[in-house]
Amino acid sequence: MEPVEIRTEHLLLRPWRPADADVVLTACTDPLTQRWTTVPVPYTPEHARDFVEKYSAAGWAEDSDYAFAVCDAASGAVEGALGLRRRPTRDVFDVGYWAMPALRGRGVLTEALRGLCGWAFSVGATRVEWFAEVGNWASRRVAEKAGFTVEGVLRDGLPGRDGRRDCWVGARLPGDPETDTRLLPAYSPLSDGVVTLRPWRLKDAPDVMRACDDPLTVRFLPVPSPYTPEAAVFFVGTLVPLHWAEGVAANVAVTDAATGELLGAVGLKLELVKHKVAEVGYWTAPWARGRGVAARAARLHATWGLDALGLNRVELLADVDNAASQRAAERGGFVREGISRRSRPDRTGEARDMVLFALVR
Repeated sequence: MEPVEIRTEHLLLRPWRPADADVVLTACTDPLTQRWTTVPVPYTPEHARDFVEKYSAAGWAEDSDYAFAVCDAASGAVEGALGLRRRPTRDVFDVGYWAMPALRGRGVLTEALRGLCGWAFSVGATRVEWFAEVGNWASRRVAEKAGFTVEGVLRDGLPGRDGRRDCWVGARLPGDPETDTRLLPAYSPLSDGVVTLRPWRLKDAPDVMRACDDPLTVRFLPVPSPYTPEAAVFFVGTLVPLHWAEGVAANVAVTDAATGELLGAVGLKLELVKHKVAEVGYWTAPWARGRGVAARAARLHATWGLDALGLNRVELLADVDNAASQRAAERGGFVREGISRRSRPDRTGEARDMVLFALVR
């Protein structure tokens, strides 16, 4: 097949050129690119030249692999890479991509992937597949925002440098709309001027460990004790994004609006979301207690749930002995409705009475 160009609203997808070698070298020596792709490590200038001069051209000539530089349509600057590979059945393709490190999170690859899928369907594709190692949440967000449906996990489905790894598999079919398939909407930071709620980041893990290893936190919450660095990394790097992806919980960090310091956490449990009901929960870091953080966070996040998720009711349960949590609920505008008897087990497994509060539309 002769190389082609694809234009989208803001981008030009074009074949690679010899002059692109330096850009490819910069991208493929980036730690995140090396972590989640199968580029050679170490990645040398020779690898980059071979890619832009030989490999990409050979794929077009053999009508098997179609490699595109993703460029800004106005400036021509290379912003990422997209590639399609024909499977043996010829009408099934699989896709891969990376973004220039400085441009991640700006929606470049999502727009490019939508355009690429449109071209693939125009040349006979009946299915475009996406594979990513389990844990590569950035790649998954791009795919889902571009209309891919995540279909499951393939055990040992992806080759890696140190053996095969579990991977997600997703696909787009010709009749699928170019709409975001994520179960929960994207979360933009929310602020009341005192606290700001934002998505968790991996660099929050040390502060999470300090906060959750506190005796008062341990007393009223089912967190591991002792709370280890590994537990904190698992929480922010695996558990939180998994719950967002599965639509079962929406947990965010609570930070100081002025300084960005981590102050606590707030989340919505969504087991009853089909009934338009959720439950809010929170914790405040020891160094932030007594400042009304939990009340502000609970109110902000519950209001987001009412607006963004269409909830009618957000419940809050506080241990009958946790006076501070009960005060936070009331200050956050939640109305006390009564005692939910023996409704939560404590760390020993004993069922505890909880005070039930709610915020309704």
